[in-house]
Amino acid sequence: MRRADRLTIRNIRVVIYTNDHPPLHVHALKPGGGRAKFELNCPDGPVRLVEQIVFARGEVGEIGSGIAERLTVICGVWSRIHG
Repeated sequence: MRRADRLTIRNIRVVIYTNDHPPLHVHALKPGGGRAKFELNCPDGPVRLVEQIVFARGEVGEIGSGIAERLTVICGVWSRIHG
């Protein structure tokens, strides 16, 4: 996400890359190299884990829930970036 639309869940950054592609999704980046990809299924969800590396199961659930709670905003940011 652009700087103004920054989302962090605990110490995990959730980002939308400007050069990314459909389907609508976000990347979760953990300090030390962990990463995960969540499909958004805008506008109503469900948020779905697509892949992950180095995250604990509890972290994945917490990130997915945090994304779901902000889904309307995140889908809007995706639309502004990608049209």
